[in-house]
Amino acid sequence: MIETTVSTKGAVVIPARLRKKLGILPGRKVAVSEVNGKVQIIPLSKDPVVSLRGCLKTHRTVRQMIHEARNSDVEHENFLAFGSKDGQEK
Repeated sequence: MIETTVSTKGAVVIPARLRKKLGILPGRKVAVSEVNGKVQIIPLSKDPVVSLRGCLKTHRTVRQMIHEARNSDVEHENFLAFGSKDGQEK
């Protein structure tokens, strides 16, 4: 563990060894949060969209996913209105 000091303005110096290891360059954004009573600093990607690439494990296109979601909404609305998936009264 490395010790550092908090300045009067609340600034904390991240030691050079950790900055280098984590790729935190001057001007790079980091997220700061509290987790179980501890401060957590997470380096943010330069491009947040790129950082999300590959997080969805699917072989479907966005168009297919939207179509499926719409169909699911229609089925749900039909069930609420008519008590069946196909919109026919029981």
